Amino acid sequence: MSNEPMRGIPYLLVLLLLVIALAGGAAAGILGYIWYTGGSGEASLSVDDALATREANDAAMADAVGTAIMDTANTVIADAVAIAIADAVDTSVAAAMEAQAPAESGSAAVEFSIVAAESEASFTLEEDLSGVRTTVIGTTTELGGSIFVDMANPSNSVIGTIVVNARTLETDNSFRNRALRSQILRSAQDEFEFIVFEPRELSNFSVDSVTVGEMLSFDITGDLTVTDVTRSVTFEAMVMLDSEAQISGSASVNLLHADFGLTIPEVPRVANVTDDVDLKLEFVARLAE
Repeated sequence: MSNEPMRGIPYLLVLLLLVIALAGGAAAGILGYIWYTGGSGEASLSVDDALATREANDAAMADAVGTAIMDTANTVIADAVAIAIADAVDTSVAAAMEAQAPAESGSAAVEFSIVAAESEASFTLEEDLSGVRTTVIGTTTELGGSIFVDMANPSNSVIGTIVVNARTLETDNSFRNRALRSQILRSAQDEFEFIVFEPRELSNFSVDSVTVGEMLSFDITGDLTVTDVTRSVTFEAMVMLDSEAQISGSASVNLLHADFGLTIPEVPRVANVTDDVDLKLEFVARLAE
């Protein structure tokens, strides 16, 4: 009789151990999945090759669109209208080429190319890691692009497409790096490897001309694409003409990761990740060869 209460204890222990085992197994499974799908973090191609590929694809698309327009014009409308359309297309293409490559169009702008080895793209946010509030910083030197600077009239300057290899972003935690590549930025997938910024407008210049040693501040508004979502954002930029052959500076913006459809996976020991994230580019650019 006195031993009856003791008979239930082993069953309770077994049940408790089973619950612990299931919870531990689920956590291990989540971490294992993140680790496996996160990949090695090695870039599939350089930022220069990525930019060249984008330019080639854009040119091919422009040729295809132009051909389609002319074919339709020649078969549907009169010759006079077709000629008018061709003239309009030529004018539009010429204007676009002048805007995108002012250094080649005979303007006063000078082209500078970002030096990846001396530049850095980063993000900063906060999270609770094992109950401790932690500042998380992820960085990569895999970025590239061109900047066309008009020394006499900075408002005429143009910034080309900027690309950042998201797959090579690294923090101080290997599991976090894997989570970035596998579930957050999904950069382990080739189609999401690069974050792309297409500048559309430069505004709010602090000076009317550029001189060596003087800091220039302005805003850059454009389309930022992360994974498969594109949003208009405005970076606050600061640039200095270090010499006739080099410029350096930074550009930063604060945004909500949810605006780009990014979600933070629920994993053990991590909680209260901030909704917003600071993005920053710090760069050195030299005269294009």
